Amino acid sequence: MSLPRLSLRLAALAFAGFGVALLVRPELMAMLGLELGRAAAVTEIRAFYGGLELGLALFFALASTRDAWLAPALFAQAAALGGIVLARLIGVAVDGGAEPLILLFAAVEVAGAVLALVALRGLRGLRGLRGGAKYGG
Repeated sequence: MSLPRLSLRLAALAFAGFGVALLVRPELMAMLGLELGRAAAVTEIRAFYGGLELGLALFFALASTRDAWLAPALFAQAAALGGIVLARLIGVAVDGGAEPLILLFAAVEVAGAVLALVALRGLRGLRGLRGGAKYGG
């Protein structure tokens, strides 16, 4: 399996895992100290951390099977994970929340973003990306 497809499939698995977990059990956010005292808060966690992550998982999984989608999906993977990491780092700097679980999440997200960028760079190095050429088998 090619690096671009592997990167997207790993991202799909990770996003799907978190998405299912938080759709089914939004109270898992309590591990981070987030107490969901109102029904609206529970619904928001289900929607954003469940629904959005499942939608991204579906996109990454489908993109890993379509040549023309590889580059845009790898960019989306890098941008999404990079944005999360940037916001985490800002939060840690501003709020002082450098707890081990937060740092672990950040490390995994950095790895996923870097993997996507490396895979994207590899795709860009191939000729014939436009016009339906096969690559990354």
